[in-house]
This record gives sequence, structure tokens and C-alpha cells, in this order.
Amino acid sequence: MADAEQPAPGVSDNGEKEELHTQERRQERDVEQETEPSTPAPNGSRESTSAPPEPDLHEAKPPTPPKDEAAKAEPTRQPEQSNGARSTSSGTPQSTPTASAPETPIAQFPPTPRQRTDSQSTTMTTASTATRTSARSTRSSMVFVVTALESIAASKDARKRKPLHDSTQRALASIRSAQGDASQINPELMFEPLNLATEASTVSVVTTALDCIGKLISYSYFSAPPPSSADGQHQKAPLIERAIDTICDCFQGEATPAEVQMQIIKSLLAAILNDKIVVHGAGLLKSVRQTYNIFLLSKSSSNQQIAQGTLTQMVNTVFERVETRLASKALRINSSKSSLGNSVVEQQTNGTDTPTAVGDETPSVAEPETPVEKDGQPKMTLAMFETQKSFDDAKITDAAPTTVSRAKRNAHSKQPSRTGSGYDIPSITVQSEGGSEALSEDEEEDEIYIKDAFLVFRAMCKLSTKALRPEEAVEIKSQGMRSKLLSLHIIHTTLFNHSTVFVNPHSTIKSSSNGEPTPFTQAIKQYLCLSLSRNGASPTNRVFEVSAEIFWLMMRYLRSQLKRELEVFIKEIYLNILEKRAAPGWQKSYIVQHVFGRIAADPRALVEIYLNYDCDRQALDNMYQRIIEHISRVAGQPVQVNGMQQQAYMEAIAKQNNGMNDWRDRGTLPPSLATANINGRHDDHQDFPQEYALKMQSLECLVETLRSLVNWSQQGVTETAAASMLADGDSRASVEDLRESIDTRGEAGANGSPTAHSLDGAPPDLVHTPLAEDDPAELEKVKQRKTALNNAIRQFNYKPKKGIKALISDGFIPSADPKDIARFMLSNERINKKSLGEFLGEGDEENIQIMHAFVDAMEFGRTRFVDALRRFLQAFRLPGEAQKIDRLMLKFAERYTTGNPAAFANADTAYVLAYSVIMLNTDQHSAQVKVRMTPEDFIKNNRGINDNADLPEEYLRGIYEEIAHNEIVLDTERETAANLGLVAQQQGAGGGIVSALANVGRDLQREAYAQASDEMSNRTELLFKNLLRAQKKLAGAAGGAASGAHAAGKEGQQRYLTASSFKHVGPMFEVTWMSFLTALSGSAQETQNLETIRLCYEGQKLAIRIACLFDLADPRAAFVSSLARSTNLYNLSEMKAKNVEAVKALLDVAHTEGNLLRESWRDILTCVSQLDRFQLISSGVEEGAVPDMLRAQTGTPVGGGSQGHHGAAAGRKSGQMARRPMNRAPPSGTYLHDVAEESRSAEMVRGVDRIFTNTANLSGDAIVHFVRALTQVSWQEIQSSGQSDSPRTYSLQKLVEISGYNMLRVRFEWTNIWQVLGQHFIDVGCHDNTHVVYFALNSLRQLSMRFMEIEELPGFKFQKDFLKPFELILSNASQVAVKDMVLRCLIQMIQARGDMIRSGWRTMFGVFTVAAREKSEGIVNLAFDNVTQVYNERFGVVISQGAFADLVVCLTEFSKNTLFQKKSLQAIETLRGSVPKMLRTPECPLSQRAVGVGGTKGAAVAPSSALDAPRQPSRQTQEEQYWFPVLFAFHDVLMTGEDLEVRSRALNYLFDTLTRYGGDFPTEFWDTLWRQLLYPIFLVLKDRKAVNHEAAGHEELSVWLSTTLIQALRNMITLFTHFFEGLEYMLDRFLDLLALCICQENDTLARIGSNCLQQLILQNVTKFSPGHWEQIVGAFVDLFARTEARELFSAATSSAYQRRESEGIMNAGFEAAVRANDDAVSIASASNALKINGLPPETPADVSSTVNGHGNRPAAIRTETSTSLSLSDPDRGSSVSPAPSRQSELEDFAAPGPNSKQQQQQAPIVVTAARRRYFNQIITKCVLQLLMIETVSELFNNDAVYASIPSHLLLRLMALLKKSYHFAKRFNEDRDLRTRLFREGFMKQPPNLLKQESGSASVYVLILLRMYADQSAERAASRPETEAALIPLCSDIVASYVSLDEETQQRNIVTWRPVVVDVLQGYTAFPDAEFGKHVETFAPLAVGLMNREMGAELQRAVQELWQRVCEVKLGIERVGEMAGPTPMSPRATVFGGRRGSRGR
Repeated sequence: MADAEQPAPGVSDNGEKEELHTQERRQERDVEQETEPSTPAPNGSRESTSAPPEPDLHEAKPPTPPKDEAAKAEPTRQPEQSNGARSTSSGTPQSTPTASAPETPIAQFPPTPRQRTDSQSTTMTTASTATRTSARSTRSSMVFVVTALESIAASKDARKRKPLHDSTQRALASIRSAQGDASQINPELMFEPLNLATEASTVSVVTTALDCIGKLISYSYFSAPPPSSADGQHQKAPLIERAIDTICDCFQGEATPAEVQMQIIKSLLAAILNDKIVVHGAGLLKSVRQTYNIFLLSKSSSNQQIAQGTLTQMVNTVFERVETRLASKALRINSSKSSLGNSVVEQQTNGTDTPTAVGDETPSVAEPETPVEKDGQPKMTLAMFETQKSFDDAKITDAAPTTVSRAKRNAHSKQPSRTGSGYDIPSITVQSEGGSEALSEDEEEDEIYIKDAFLVFRAMCKLSTKALRPEEAVEIKSQGMRSKLLSLHIIHTTLFNHSTVFVNPHSTIKSSSNGEPTPFTQAIKQYLCLSLSRNGASPTNRVFEVSAEIFWLMMRYLRSQLKRELEVFIKEIYLNILEKRAAPGWQKSYIVQHVFGRIAADPRALVEIYLNYDCDRQALDNMYQRIIEHISRVAGQPVQVNGMQQQAYMEAIAKQNNGMNDWRDRGTLPPSLATANINGRHDDHQDFPQEYALKMQSLECLVETLRSLVNWSQQGVTETAAASMLADGDSRASVEDLRESIDTRGEAGANGSPTAHSLDGAPPDLVHTPLAEDDPAELEKVKQRKTALNNAIRQFNYKPKKGIKALISDGFIPSADPKDIARFMLSNERINKKSLGEFLGEGDEENIQIMHAFVDAMEFGRTRFVDALRRFLQAFRLPGEAQKIDRLMLKFAERYTTGNPAAFANADTAYVLAYSVIMLNTDQHSAQVKVRMTPEDFIKNNRGINDNADLPEEYLRGIYEEIAHNEIVLDTERETAANLGLVAQQQGAGGGIVSALANVGRDLQREAYAQASDEMSNRTELLFKNLLRAQKKLAGAAGGAASGAHAAGKEGQQRYLTASSFKHVGPMFEVTWMSFLTALSGSAQETQNLETIRLCYEGQKLAIRIACLFDLADPRAAFVSSLARSTNLYNLSEMKAKNVEAVKALLDVAHTEGNLLRESWRDILTCVSQLDRFQLISSGVEEGAVPDMLRAQTGTPVGGGSQGHHGAAAGRKSGQMARRPMNRAPPSGTYLHDVAEESRSAEMVRGVDRIFTNTANLSGDAIVHFVRALTQVSWQEIQSSGQSDSPRTYSLQKLVEISGYNMLRVRFEWTNIWQVLGQHFIDVGCHDNTHVVYFALNSLRQLSMRFMEIEELPGFKFQKDFLKPFELILSNASQVAVKDMVLRCLIQMIQARGDMIRSGWRTMFGVFTVAAREKSEGIVNLAFDNVTQVYNERFGVVISQGAFADLVVCLTEFSKNTLFQKKSLQAIETLRGSVPKMLRTPECPLSQRAVGVGGTKGAAVAPSSALDAPRQPSRQTQEEQYWFPVLFAFHDVLMTGEDLEVRSRALNYLFDTLTRYGGDFPTEFWDTLWRQLLYPIFLVLKDRKAVNHEAAGHEELSVWLSTTLIQALRNMITLFTHFFEGLEYMLDRFLDLLALCICQENDTLARIGSNCLQQLILQNVTKFSPGHWEQIVGAFVDLFARTEARELFSAATSSAYQRRESEGIMNAGFEAAVRANDDAVSIASASNALKINGLPPETPADVSSTVNGHGNRPAAIRTETSTSLSLSDPDRGSSVSPAPSRQSELEDFAAPGPNSKQQQQQAPIVVTAARRRYFNQIITKCVLQLLMIETVSELFNNDAVYASIPSHLLLRLMALLKKSYHFAKRFNEDRDLRTRLFREGFMKQPPNLLKQESGSASVYVLILLRMYADQSAERAASRPETEAALIPLCSDIVASYVSLDEETQQRNIVTWRPVVVDVLQGYTAFPDAEFGKHVETFAPLAVGLMNREMGAELQRAVQELWQRVCEVKLGIERVGEMAGPTPMSPRATVFGGRRGSRGR
């Protein structure tokens, strides 16, 4: 058989040369090697019918006649006819070649019945045991056999050859005996004569025999063995195989006659197309091979063409049969799953667990399933086999025997009818009892069919990878080139039309090694990828194009299975070519247009490239980003081109679009590859530069990319993804999420991806991507991680040490261990080799360790030295410094010697040799070296380096030669040089003229590029093989794991993400927007071609759409501002048609993207404003009259500081707008007429108007952005107008317009709009230009009127907000005219819309309030008149709308106007009158006449902002709403009013109102009034500094304190007295307030406070309960405690003051008395309720310490003291005045002793200011203590007070006096302390507390004596306590007096004498019994007194005493004339006669 296949040797009949024969034979052998048969395969037994047509490809082919008719008709045709009818003629390259049977339909619409799989096939599938062939058809069939046999018998060959003649006669006899019934004839008899006839020498006999064999095959006549023995096997080869052999043997090379060749083709095609007897294995391959040989070797062009068409049809048929099997397999699986044992369908099978295509399937590569096959083997899915790439096909060889499979004919099985859709159901009918057996038969048969496809496809791949000889490579008509082209085209056609076979999950083939089912794509991918890697970079354009088309189909259909492989092709071939400067333009053009252009048009492919490469850290690069960047770079290249060339390009494009793209876009046959028709089709001379075409294609590609991204983002995802998003809880209320996918797979055209079988073979709507698959958030994290890695590597490349830190900190390098770092450096290709070399060569210890780890990670075992060195130096770039090289070489030598111990004597040899080789490399290849080293020099340099021995000379010479011819250079550097088109310099001896001559006639650049293409192919192939190896390893490792599929999937990192979410588009655009912008904006700028410009603008619009959809602020701003700049509206005289296009594009963007433009509205509205200016100027307005806002804006982008709210971003963008027009031409008024007309066109005007009218449709958020932008533009216009009389107010007018359009928006949205709009009106209203202000106010008034037409419900405040600008404009305006206009606007509104005003009243009063502060009398009068008018006419409305408080505030402000007192007094009177008016008004709930108006009506009134009151309306009482504002108004005026008269009235009216109406106030309201009105009047008292220091120098405050405050304090007491019953609970607050006054350093305040305290007690003395007295006494306790000057004892800085023992003795009696009275606790526990002046509450303390001044209260230190408080007499000697003191004041301190004079003459001590303040505070306390003693004295002079106070409280009060007495006495007795204080500058004279001591004692004694003498029941009950408190102190006083020195203490004697008199008189008045009890105490004291000089009073008192002693003790009666006066009244106290003499 092999011999028969060889072409006939020798010269052909046509006399061709032997050389051509040799070539043909070689070529044929090549073909045979690809398709050579070897071992047999099992014979199948079933027939298969054709598959349903693919619904994804909609090109219908011309229908062909049914096969039986075609078969009958064909033989009669002549070869010429068949050439015309069935082949592609040279004139019509698009037509479809057919052979003797009809062509294979490539694709068709589903309803169209299959043309080839016609009725006969159906007959076979539906026939029962007997064939349905009728007698008529049988007879007609036999007719042609008889005719053929008779013709053969009559030929001279039959006469010459007896065997032929005999067999012919036997056959004829057999036919006659059977009477034409074919079933009765033995096929062998029929075949024998025909077989012999093919060996005849006559062409006609041979063709007749071949024709007859072909027809018999068509009629399935050679389907021996007969149907009854379907599984039988003949001893010899099956008849069909012998028939095919016979046909094939007829071809004897190119010498075979053309007619025979034609007949061979026809017969072979008949054999292959027969669906009843399907030929498999060797027969099939032999047929394919022979057809291929005819195509290559035939001399006839028509035969070549027919062979080409036939071959294509054969391959299509093989793959269609596989598709049919796959469809039947899916049906079997589905029926088994759906029927579950019930015979629902006739084709029921026992069912397998294979995934179905109905919805249970999850063909996600990343989530492999392992369904169980019936034979128990796990079903390996795609994920696993992505890791098992090397499919073992060792046993799947071409030698599978020629098997035939036929349809089963079962008499009992019912045949299914044709389905309604026109598909043929395969006849796979299984009997129930034989189910499993039949199923396994089906599986085996499936395997046979798929092996056929595998073998044919593999053969084509191998044929396409054959290397061409150089002469063949350049000759397109050479056999090698034609062979390559045909095989590539067949691969393309197969992939295009039969993608199902590659992607269907059921499409598997068993591996030879383990019998595992492998996906078909995994099985063929090694051959397919090899084919593409060898041809993808071919410099031959036909090869390159078809390879690129194959790549696109792989990308389109197989990208999920070939993820890593496709990445290699993109990076290493297509991107590489685009980078190469030397690459031919047509290649770049084809890549951009047909490869990347198609990817760009397929949204899913685009998104998946991004997901699987850019978001995958294992990927070689960010492929999507790189593609866009490359295309952008090409598109951005400036190209010089004229209009003619542009026109030529446009025509060429139109022609190309109408032309011959069928084979690319529709999968039809390629142009004829026959030698007569094929041509190089290299680029003819074009009328335009190739660069221009490339640029335009790149632009189109970019725009197409943007279209795809927009489609994907808008239409979102498949329903599954939509559902999953809903499950995710994503509640975007956007219809876009649920729109259909934009995947165009179901549509006609080349841009889609398959619909019928999406990436993994299931229809798209059935692909359930798990949620986790392409979760945008997760992928974004991965992408960020990848970006972080790239950034860290970039940092390393720039600064290695920083980069290492970043890589470790980010976790990319696991640790700082040198091994980890080295491993990362070795494995990462992005590391810059130069930086790495420098880093490794550093001398730091750390760097050296990393370098050692780096070299140790490399393996040099069993490697040649130079190879090892090359590999070592490929890892990094050798640094230039010798020391660094040295370190690296030392380590390399050590490592090499370790791996190759026998290589050299020691490591030194390797080290020296390595160094030497590097030197040689530099010497041989550096341009700087003039004299190069010779081999001898090199050998000489390396003598004795091998441990003093020489290395072999041949070895060194070999190294020299290798280095000289092959430089050691980094691959990356070589690649960069190639990309830049730098041809490597030619080295060698023969330079100069020799090489110049040698290069004559050579296209060096072409050769260099051809070499680069080879390198690309080699590198791609190498990468691909490495990839396979790595995947094999991973698969092997994974195989050991439990779950093979999952393990392999995970190990191999081969997860393929299917795109479903639209959210990926955002990140995709974010990484590439700059590339898009550069290309689109740059191209639009440099060209004037309108088509190009429109394309660029379309791209920019699409980009803006994406940026808006995903809210990408920077891209959006950049693209919009780019478009805005393109309008050139800043330079009107240079505007051209393209600028008008930009304006249109911008308006279009505004219309379509309005809701999402956000800040970018600013640019658009600026352009609209400038367009309006252009329209005005071009229509005749003078240019100077319309200011150019962009020109005026070059200083500050946004006008004035008041525009801060307009945002920095706006300023930045307008700054960008202003950058370009710096050097504008001066206004010339010359504009292009067409441009000016276009700018004013109706379309343009409508476009602009539409922007503003459409604002009503914008979202709530968008309208705010729009308004903000419009206000910014408006401000720019106004600023640009300056002080012009006709300012630009275009945008301001538009603001009013759009407010009208948006009037119906909900209040919520209007509030946000008004925040922006109102602020703008305020800014404009405050402008310097009054024309602008008038316009703004007028606009604002119009708007307000419009707003007021809309009813406002109670409780809302929108009117209040929109009237607010009036208030702010008025407050900021400087011109009176503007203020006047503001007021008149409001007055007009009140007059016109007064009834509609609701919350607006509040703002109106706010405006009038501002007017009330004005200095212009006209404004104040106008405002006041209007307020008065409202007050008089609309008072009820104001109250009902809750604006009463605002009215009151307004009147308050008028009251405080200091310039116009008349108005102030009118206002305060109006305020006063508002109370009765309010109570008379029905709308006020307080009104007695309120007519059913309940509750609070209108908005609740909040108090003025000065208050802290809560503003919640629901909590406000009626009092707070109506009383409080009025009362607070009075309070406000009296606190802040400057006019004394107004203030005085306010104070009076406040307390009058409270007194008159306060009786009805609830307690809570009184609390509010106390907290917010009454107490705050006195808050100033807390500020000691203000009251005591500033008041002295501040006249107003001083006046306020002396008038208003004092009057207020008195009014408070009156108020308390008036409402005692209601306010008695506030007694403690009043007491605290009075205490606050009393404790002031200001003497006046202290006295007034004291006086008011007395008044409070005296006026209410009869109303006080014991509880009240408790509070009052508590207040006294607190006052005494706060005024006790304890600091006296610690004020001296000398050594710590030591208490004398005597003090303890002196105080013992007092302490005992206090303990006896239990007063200690009451005094100590008296709390400081008010906590004024920072004093903490008192804590109980030891009484003695309190008495002795060591209490723990801190000193209240204040800054300054008033000079008005001074101690009169020496005990008050705190006067700061320098007046000399009286001598008598010092007499007590004339210290005896010799040093007294020196002490007095000592220089005074300097006292610091802080210390003086401290001293003054102590003195103030002493003065206040005296004041308190005086107050107690005066109070108890009042009999009512004495009578009312309970005794125990009175005694507690007396204890305070006693304590005060002891304190003063103790101080006065401590002479050392007083002297020390004096010396330290405490006072101008030595201090004492004589008056405090005597005063407190006097009051104490008198009151206790009165109590003792009181006979009332309560006083009598407390007499023992009184007595216990009185007697000790009295005796102490007298004893102290007796001890005074008459010479030195005369003043003390004078002071104490009245007290002693009081004591003696009081004692004398005791009843007899009590008097007698104490005689022993007082008699000795009286005796002591008699020893002294006594005045008259004392003498009389002593006399009285003795008289009583005589009466009581001696019984002596009183002598009449001796009787003295009765005891003195306590009123005649020490204070009684001295009240006025206190020196104040």
C-alpha cells in the first residue's frame, strides 16, 4: 500500500524536470509522515448522523441538492463543469468549492434543514430491517453500474487484460440474474472489475471505474459485511477500505492525468461524506492525505482548487459528525436525568452523571466538578486538565484501521420522527435490557469519532509547523508555503465553524497513558500552540494573517482553556511586534485592526482579559493595560498627512469593508491557494502613509474598546449575575443592572463570542458563575496587591534597599532571610537587572549574604563553563566596579566548582577564567576597543591558572571562538535593541569594503526583522514548552492529592474567571484612562479631518460615560475639560469647524450624562457661557461690551474670598481652562463665517436650551451639582464684568430660569439647591457693582414671589430659608441705596403676598432686625415704620405663624439703637405694649378671648440665639412661646442697651411685667426665668476682675453697676417679697445671689448686698418658717466662713508660724463651750450652696483648726482689689493710699527694747504685684467679716427678727460671732506675726483686728444677754445653753480688759471699755439666783477693774455690780440715791453710734 501511495518516478507525460519530481516527492512524504497509519483501533458499529447546526453563526450557505440526487447527477458532469460548479474559480475567490457531493454547510439558521444530512440520512435512521430503498431507486441505481461495466467491457483494456474482462462479465451476469435488485448481488463481485479497471492505462476507463466506485460508495453499497451481521469481521480488510485504497492508488503524483485527479477527489469525497457507512481511522486519513497531495502536486489549477475545497469539506464533515455525537450524548444524559427510569422519550438511556447543558451544569473552570461516569472513572473537568497539559496521544496514531460505523437497524425499535426544528435526531436507539451495553457502545463510538477529529486536526497542525527552506519562505507559490497556508486555513475554518467540539464539556478523548478522558482542547493544544508559535510572527503576510485569525478564534472561544498560552502569544508576539520599530507596518496594522480590534469589540473578552491577567499575580503582565497602552501609543504618534492622502485612506477603507473578508468574518473558504491564483498580495503602492492607516486603526480600536466597556457597564451581566447581585444585597435601583448582556455571540458578525456554547460549552444563560468567581471587591484587592508589588519593584529598581524593605513589609518577600530575598530576586522578571547587579555587588555584610544566597540558588552541575557563566550573567547585569565584579566572580567560581568538582584543579581556576572570559567579551564586542585580542593573546593570558598547570589550548580557543561569535549580553538588552531597530554590529576580520560589497543588494533591515521574527517564534516556543513542563509538574504533584481535579486546579493556579459583573469596568477604565485621553485628545488636536475628529470626540464621550457611571472623578474631570478646551471658545477668532464639533459633543455629554457629571458641570457651563458670548459678538455686538470671563480669570480662578464654598476643584479646573489662552490674539472681530453661523444655528441654540430645560429631570444630587457649577460660572461672569454698567448676567439669568423649571421639585431637594443658590445670591448681592446687586435683588425678589405662590404647610421653614439672602445682603451691603432696595423688595412682598407668608415672617423680621442696627436714619425709619405697620395690622398672623419671638427680637434691636433715641424709646414702648396686645389677640392661646385656637399653631418659636434653651418645638410651653420672648427682650435691653433711659425703662418694664403677670406662671417657668433672665443679670459679679478692676476704669460698666445692677437687685428682693408664696422655694438661690454680692471687693456692691439681705429678712420676717431660718443662718455661716481671713497666719514668708502653748490653753474654754452647745457640727457642716468664687463646699473639720485659721479652704486669689475698701483705724490698715497714718495707730507696736528704733528705720521691703494682690484679698476678707458682724448687729436690733428666729439657730449664729472674736483675739495677741507682716509690706502700719475682736464680742454679749433676760417660753427653754455660752466669754472679756497696760494699750482700753460696761450691766441685771451663782466669777474681776482708771460709764457699771452683790449676797437693800439706770438696751452697741464713721 505504501508503494502505491508513492508518486510515479521519472518524468511525467508533460516532460517536467526530475528536480520538480524530487521536490514533489519530498513534499508528499512530508504529508504522509503527518498522516501515516500504524496500529489498528476497535471497529465501531454505529452510524452517526450529522449534528444540529450551530445557532451562533448565522451565515447561510446556498442550499445544495439532496445527496442521492446529487450523487445521481454528478457522474454525468465533465471535469470542466465540476470545476465551475464545485470549486473556487480564480475569478470568484469567495465562492464555496464543492466536489461530487454537496459541500459541507458551514453554518446556517436553525430552521433551515441540513443540506448534506438530507432525506437519505433520515431514511437510514428511520428505516426498519428492510431498507426503504424502493425498487425504482434500486433499478435506477443499477443502471449506472451496468452502463459503467459495459463501457469497461467494451474498452480495449478489457480486451487486453483477461482478468478485467472476465470479472466484468461476471459482474454483469450477476446483475442480470438479480434483475437489478442490489441486495441480491455480492459486492465483492461488483468491486473486482472496477478495482482492476483502475489499473488500466486508458484515462476514460480509469475515470469510469473511479466514478462508479464513488457512486457505489455513495449508495452505501460497499457496506459489507451485510447489516444482519453488524459486528462481524471479514478476514481481509473491509471492502470500503479496499475501495478507498483503490481510489488513492490511482494518484501517481503530478503525472496523474487531470481527469483522474478530479475523479479521485470526487470518489474520495463521496466516501468521506457518506453518512451511512462512516469511514474512520486509516481510510479517512488516507483520503485526506491523498486529497492534500493532489492539492500540492497537481498541475491543474482547477484540480488544486477543487482539492482545496474538498479537503476543507472533508475536515468539516469529520468535525460535524463529532458535533452530532456530542448533541446525542447530551440528549442521552438529559433524558437519563429527566426520565428517571420512565420511558418518556424513545431515546432513553441508562443515563450518566455527566453534567448536562440544561442548568445543572457549572462549567466554571475554577470550580471543577467530578461527576461519576458509568465506568466508575471520575469525570475530569477543565480545571484539572489545565494542569495536565501534555496529553498522552502515543497510541492515538494514524494507523487506526479503517473502521466503518453504520446505523443499527432493529426491527422492534420504534424510530423517532424528525424534530420540529429541523434537526435530525441521531439514531441511537437503545433496548432497555441492553442499555448499559449499548451505552458503552455509544461511548466507544463517540471515542472513534473524536479520535478522527483529533487525528485530522493534529495532522493539520503538524503540517503547518514544518519548517520552510529559505527559497520556499520567500516564494508564495512554493509547495511548502502552499502546504503551510492550506493547513493553517483548515485549522482556522475548523475553529471557526466547529468551536463546539473544542469547548463542549462532553468533548473528551481518552489519554493513552491512563485512559482518563481529556478535554479535546487540552489534547490538541500542544499542537495548536506550537503551530501558532511557529507561524504567529511570520514575515510572510498570508501566513501572518491566517495565524492572527487563528489566534483571535482561540481568544474568542478557547480563552478559558488556554489562559496561560494566550498570554504568552499576546506578550511575546503581538505586543512585541508593536514595540519593534523595524516591524513592517502591515503587520502592526493587522494586529491593531484584526486582533486587538476584535478583542476591543468583544466586551466579555475584554473584561475577562482584565480579570485573568491584570488581576492575577501569576500573570506575566497586565495584558489589558499593556494592549491599551500600546494602541494608545500608536494612535498618539503624530503623522504628517494631507487631505488627498486622507481621502485615499477613506476610500481604501470603504473598499476593504466591501471586499474579501469572508473567510475571516464568515468562516467560508479562503481565497484559492492554487498556484495560478495565489499571489503575494504584498502591500501595493498606497496613496497614504502606512503610519496614518495604523494611527487611524488604533483610534478606531480605542473607541471600539470604550464602546464595549460602555455596553458591558450599561447592560450589565447575564441574568445569573443580576440574580447574584440581588442576592448580594446590591439594591441599585437601576434598570441597567438587569438588561441583557451585550455579548453579541448570537448575532451575525465577527465580533461576537459563541452563544450556543459559551466559554465552557454551555449556553450563556446557563453559565452559573459562583458568586466568589469574579467578585469585584475581591478582585480589586488582588489588583491592589499586584499594583503594590509593581510599585515595590519599581522602588527597588530605583533604590534597591528601600525596595527590599517595601517588599518585606508588604509581605511579598516572606522574611528578611537572605534566602527568601534571593529566591524572590531570581524568580521575578520585573526586577531591573542593572539595579540587581549593583545591589548584589555591594560590600555590606547584608548584601554579600544575599548575593551568596542568590548564587547558591542557581544550579551549574553538569554544565559547560561558558554556558554556566552565560546563565549566571543572564540573572543580572554585571556592575561596572571592579571590586563588585570580583566578589561576584569569586562566588560564581565557588558555586561552579561545587557543582562540577572534576572541572578544574580548584576554585581559583574557575575564578580567574571567569574574569578572563568577561574581559574577552568586553574586548571583542565593545566599540571603544580599537585593537582586539587574538586567540593567542587569550591563551597567553590564561597560562598556568589551573593550579600552575595550563588548561588545554583547544579548550581555551573554543571559548574564544564562542565568545567572539556570540556575545554574552542580557537578553533584555538585546531585545530592547531589536525593538529600537538597532542592527547588531557586524564583527569579524573582514570589515570595511569587503562587508560593504557583501551587503550590496541585500535588504538588511528585512533580514534583521526576519531574524527577529524567528527569535520571537523560538522564544514563544520555548516559553510555551516551559509552560507545559511546569504544568505537567504541577499536575503530577496534584495527582497525588485526594481530589485530583481540585488539587490540580488549585496547584496549577489555572483559575479562569468568567466575567459577569459590570462593576469591573470602573477599575479597568481607571488604570487606562490616561492612555485613552492622550490618544483621543492629541489626535483631535492635530487633525482637521472631521471624520477623525468625530471619532475622537465619540471616544471622549464614551470615556466620560464610563467615568460618570463609576464616579471616577479625575478621569471625568480630565475628559470633560479636554473637550472643553477643544471648543477653543477662549480664542474666538481661531475657531474652526472642528471646534464646533467639540461644542456639539460637549452639549451632547451634558444632555446624556447630566445626572452624573458632578463637578464637571463647571467646564460645560463655562463653555455654554462663552458660546453665548460668541453668539452675541458674531451677531454684531461689540466684543468689548461682552467681557471674556476666561480672560479676566487668569488671576484667581474663582472670584473673591466670598466664594470659598465653590470649592478648590472648580478653581483648579477653571485654572486649566485659563492656561492655554495666555498668548491669544487681540480681539479682531474676524470670525469664520461658517463657524459663526453654525454657532448660532437653531440646533446649537436648542442644544443649549435643552441643557437648562432638562434640569427638571436631573436627580436631586445632580441638580445641586448643576446649580453649584452654574453659580461658579455666574460669579466668574460677574467678576469679569468689574464695574461695568452692563455686567454679564447670562448665567445669573439662567439660574432664575432653572429655578422656574424646577419649581415643582420636592422641598427636600429644594433645600439643598437653595443652600448653593442662596449663598450665590448673597455673594452677588454683596458685590461692589450696584448694577449687579440690583439685578440679583430683582431676581431674588421674582424667585421669592414664585416660591410664595406655593402653599407652605405649618412646621416647614422653606420660606425662611429662601428669604435669608435678603438679610445677609443687607448686613453686608455698604451702599445705602442697596439697603433701601432690600427693604423695599420685602415691603413689596408683604404687600403683594402677605397672606401667603408663613415661615418667611421670621426671616423678614430678621432683615428688619439687621436694618435696626443701621446708622442711616432713613433705613432705620423705613424699617421701623414697616415693622410697626405689621405690628398693627398683622399681629395675629405673626403670632399664628410662630414669628412672635422674631418680631420681639426685631423691636429689641430697635430699642438698642443708640443713634436714634426717639426710635429706641418708641420701640421699648411698643415692646411694653405688646404684652397687653398679645393677651388681647385671639390667635394667642394666652388670650382670654382666644376662639378655639388651641395648642401651638404654626412653627414653634425658639428663643433668640443668645439662649441655650432647647429648640425642640414639641417641648415649648405657651409661657416659653409668648412670655419668654418679651421678658427676654427687656432683659436683653437692660443687659446690652447703652442708653441709660432705655435701660432703666427696660428694667422697670421687666419687673413690672413679672410683678403684674407672674402670678400665673408655673414653677417650671419661674425656674426658666431665674436661670435665663434673672440670675444672668448678676453673672457679671462672678467675674471679679471685671467688677473690681475694670469697673474702675470703664465708665459704662461702672455706671451700669451703680445704677442698673443695684436697682435690679432691689427689684429682685421686691419680686421675691411680692410672690413669696410662689417663690419661697427659691430662697436659697436668692441668698446665694446676695452672698455673691456681699463677697465682692467692690465696697458699694458689698454694702448693697448686705443691705438687700437685711431687706429680704426684714420684709419677710413674719413669713419665714423654721426651715427658712435654717437656710438664712446657713447663709450666714457660709458668709462668715468665706470672709474669715485665715490666710493671715500663713501670709508671712518667715519661718513657719509656731503656735504658743498658751493659745491652746486660751482656746480650751472656748472649745469646751462650743462642744457643750453642739455648735461645732452646725458651723462645720454649713454648706456653701452657691459655690460662688470657686469656693468648694465646706467639709466638716476639726473645730479648733477652723477657729485657729487652719481650715482647708483654698484662698480665692484675684488679680486686683478695690481701693474703696480699707480698714479704718489700725485694725483696718489696708489703705493703699500713701497718706501718713496717725501716730496713735502705731502706739500698740512701740516695741520695748533697744532695737525698736532700728526696726522702725529699716528700709521698706519691695512687694511684688502678685503678693500685693494676695495681701489685698486678705484685707478684703477682714473688712467683709466686719460687715457681717455689723449686719448681724443691725438685724437683731429689729425686735421682729429677734422674736422670729428659733433659739437654737440664734445660738448657732452667736457661735459665729464667738469664733470671729477668738480669731481676732488670737491674731492680735501674736505680736511677732503682726510685726513680720508689717515688715513684709502687708500694710503701711502693723496690722491688728481690734475692731473685729471688740465688735464681735459686743454683739455676742448683747444678744445673749437679751436672750438670757427674755422670759418667753422658747428663750427660757434655751436659757441653760445661753448661760453656758455667755458667762465664759463675759469673764474672758473683763479679764482681758483688766490685763491691758494703761500706758501702752490706751487705745485698746478705750475700745474695750463700752464692751466691759455692757457685760457688767448685763450681769447686774441677772435675776438674783443666777446672779448669785456667778458672783464668784465676776466679783474678783470687778475688784480688778477698781484698780484701774475708769471712765464714768464703767465706774457706774462697777458701782451697780457691787450694789447687786450687796443686795444678793449680803442682803443689804439698795440705797435710793445710788440707784442707777436700768440695763442698757442692746441697741446701744459698739456699732450703734459708729455706723456712719467707717470712713466710706
